[in-house]
Amino acid sequence: MKVNEMNMIDRSADWRPAALVDIAAIYDIQCIAHADHPEARDVLLERLELCPQGCFVFGKRGTISGYLLSHPWRRFSPPQLDRKLGEIPGEADSWYLHDLALLPGTRGSGAGAKVAGLLAEQARQAGYRTVALVSVNGSQGFWERQSFAVHRHEMLAAKLSGYGSEAVYMERDLNSADFS
Repeated sequence: MKVNEMNMIDRSADWRPAALVDIAAIYDIQCIAHADHPEARDVLLERLELCPQGCFVFGKRGTISGYLLSHPWRRFSPPQLDRKLGEIPGEADSWYLHDLALLPGTRGSGAGAKVAGLLAEQARQAGYRTVALVSVNGSQGFWERQSFAVHRHEMLAAKLSGYGSEAVYMERDLNSADFS
């Protein structure tokens, strides 16, 4: 397949709400994208069950090449990897982007930026002032281009230890004047 043909395919694909039947594809993609820190299928499934409105898949005609899992949570308290949440906390004060993963052939298509913007708008409309995440695998620059900023606090060091050496906690302010 030529590069131009690949770009046409990427443009015709889009994000849609994730469904329970998508969990096999989500699990397979995360095993590729996060080979150093994979999570169990039931952990990913629980995120989808707890907050279906915060979960999306990217693809076309039944072929999924990316996903996003997110849910309300507490600021400065990222959940541990590969652990079930149990429930969404009643005192959730931020929207937490648990994971955005794209297969290698989908990266660079604009899909990540598009869903980051869609999620930010959804979180803002739900009344949240911030979207938080932990940047891993050298993705900090991508998230900075999506209006996320690094927050360094001593209390975060222990919480980030399981995410890998490049992990940084980041937030996007949804009330800023330059929201887009």
